[in-house]
Amino acid sequence: YVINAIKYIQFNYSHDISIDDIAKAVGVSRSHLYRVFMSNVGQSPIDYLTSYRISEACFLLKNSQLSIAEIAVSVGFFDQFYFSRVFKKSKGVPPSKYLTSINQEKAAR
Repeated sequence: YVINAIKYIQFNYSHDISIDDIAKAVGVSRSHLYRVFMSNVGQSPIDYLTSYRISEACFLLKNSQLSIAEIAVSVGFFDQFYFSRVFKKSKGVPPSKYLTSINQEKAAR
């Protein structure tokens, strides 16, 4: 279940998906998905989805010319301000500062 759920997340993270969607795709209840995810991954499915989206956003910030708003939408956040809050909570800095530090590193090389 966990492997299939992770695959579903990896293929659909850019869409507006819910835990219900993931559970349906895997063929289990929400609560069962939560339990097996916690025991095998060590975090809830929603936390995994969020961290996957943030890691994809970091990749895009480093390797694309997209704006922060475009990156937010492309990783499944349809509210740029919510994306910025979640990003800052995860990385300790807002995406704009993260991008600035990446550009400074590139310039220093």
